[in-house]
Amino acid sequence: MSENQMLVLNRADLESLGLTWTEIVDVLDDAFKQKARGLVQNPPKPKVTSREDSFIHAMPAYLGGSDRIGLKWVAGYEQNNAKGLPYIYGVMIMNDAETGRPIALLDGGWITEMRTPGVSGVTMRHVPGDPRHLAIVGCGLQGHRHLEVALDVHPGLTHVTAYDRNEGRALEMLALGGDRITRAASSPTDAVTGADLVITTITVPLDPKLDCGNTDPNALLLPVDYDDAMAQKAFDDAVVYCVDDLGQYGSVADSVYFFGLPKPDTHLAAVVAGEYDVPVTGRRMFLNMGIAMDDVALSSLVLDRATAAGTGRYIEFP
Repeated sequence: MSENQMLVLNRADLESLGLTWTEIVDVLDDAFKQKARGLVQNPPKPKVTSREDSFIHAMPAYLGGSDRIGLKWVAGYEQNNAKGLPYIYGVMIMNDAETGRPIALLDGGWITEMRTPGVSGVTMRHVPGDPRHLAIVGCGLQGHRHLEVALDVHPGLTHVTAYDRNEGRALEMLALGGDRITRAASSPTDAVTGADLVITTITVPLDPKLDCGNTDPNALLLPVDYDDAMAQKAFDDAVVYCVDDLGQYGSVADSVYFFGLPKPDTHLAAVVAGEYDVPVTGRRMFLNMGIAMDDVALSSLVLDRATAAGTGRYIEFP
């Protein structure tokens, strides 16, 4: 690659690399270890909006341990569903850490799609317990991906229940459960009954929300959708409330999101680094907002793999 070339990788290029969930979770796990060592710069992401029920975030980060730097410009538009368009669009720009020169442009939608469940996979690795019953509320793209990563991290899962406003989507997702016992639930509350691993991935807030009092008493709760699905009581009653980044959380808590929720007890990097012992019993609440560090870590893995495989195409830039 010459000094005025940029590698461009679209969704097909990224999918062709065949990354496994273990590889994705590994690289994200390492990023949280770097963060625990103070080697990561990850400022809170600013947000702009052009329509109701939409957001566009700018997400820069630098991983000092692996010397990787980049930025994701990502949009989420709820109204796209009615137009037959993806909820998430995005681009990922990777820079040379030595000179700042842009070296790669990646499909940020795919990066978001994969790093989000990947971080949930990191969480599952480090929360004690061996869950048997997985419940997923919201069976869109993130529901599917979270089912995949949950089965990869916890192959001993024997039961999967799911709920979606569109029952057909729930049934389609449950088909990925293999020989496990699966069931499409009649309601969100029904879905989480007795579950010891609960994942919510909705895009429209529930009413009423889930208090999670009917889950297994030692359940791991993963609200990928922030507090759209889980009620205040679920957060208040948890024996630990962990977020992926205290700075990002604090920048929006009680002003944009998370009104009235308790102050987090810890953050995911401390858990991954063994600096915080997650209780073995009681409901454990882990809210991962999604931070730029995740995108840079996964994009670095992708860039290395694509370069080695000769995948993608180069454009003259700048």
